[in-house]
Amino acid sequence: MQFTRRFSLAILVGIALSPAATLAEELAEEGFPSRPITFVVPYGAGGTTDISARQMATMAEKLLGQPIVVENQPGASGTNAMRAVASADADGYTLIATTSSPSFVTPALRDVGYDPLSDFTTILNYSGPFHGVLVPADSPYQTLDEMIEAAKSGAVTYGTAGAMGGAHLAFASIAAEMGGNLQHVPFDGASKATAAVLGGHVDAALVPAYRDLVLDGQLRLLGVLDGTNDPDFPNVPTLKDAGYNAEFPSIVGIMAPAGLDAAIRDKLEATFTEVASSDEFKTFMTELSQPVRIMTGTELTATIKENLNAYREIAKSMGQSN
Repeated sequence: MQFTRRFSLAILVGIALSPAATLAEELAEEGFPSRPITFVVPYGAGGTTDISARQMATMAEKLLGQPIVVENQPGASGTNAMRAVASADADGYTLIATTSSPSFVTPALRDVGYDPLSDFTTILNYSGPFHGVLVPADSPYQTLDEMIEAAKSGAVTYGTAGAMGGAHLAFASIAAEMGGNLQHVPFDGASKATAAVLGGHVDAALVPAYRDLVLDGQLRLLGVLDGTNDPDFPNVPTLKDAGYNAEFPSIVGIMAPAGLDAAIRDKLEATFTEVASSDEFKTFMTELSQPVRIMTGTELTATIKENLNAYREIAKSMGQSN
């Protein structure tokens, strides 16, 4: 009995003397998740971010053993949802599928009510869709130059997934540089902007997920907003290839509120990385015409920081710095 008491006391003393952070990490890793996880998509349903996030959630919940509920919270180019998630509990039960616009584009332009670096814990990046300049197949514009030239003598409308997003900013800088009348029409999500250009409601759309629509002859791809050429359309120029000083680098990553326990963060990163690396997910993304671009949480943080600084410089040149 005396030995048992001493042994129990030793255990209690050991626990008491253990670093609190280490004990918290062990408990978090063993017990998480114990209830459903909310996965916020900052855009409307039906867009590529929404579709890929839902597939990611469906596959990850099988590994985690708890449902992952996707919630669409569109508005303000994703910043409304980012602000809401930033103020949520840092317990791993609230995540967001972040993209370029709310992560580093819009925060470079104005106060969005959160800091994309200090208010979030990065989990990983799993994609980064190419964004194209699309016009209807029967459009009079055969090239990007023709559309820009037309905007010098009359209004040319173009739709994007939201006001002051990266796509909007890229074309706004072109308009400022060239003096053209490029009129922006914001939509709640890329799918609505795509529907608008297909229906002839706007002259062009700056959206992802265009591969099948171009191959089917419904839309014409005039240019790519990203810094690199789309491998599916290697002969279509990027904005810089076409001589314009603008581009829109893309990310699709997963983030959580700042202060997330390291063990929970690591478990989420490992789980979502396993999903993103799987043949099933890669096949799904290929069918969605979206690339798989995996970055660790650390790499994603560095990417956001680099582009946030770059866009702040762009914003200064346009007189809209934050």
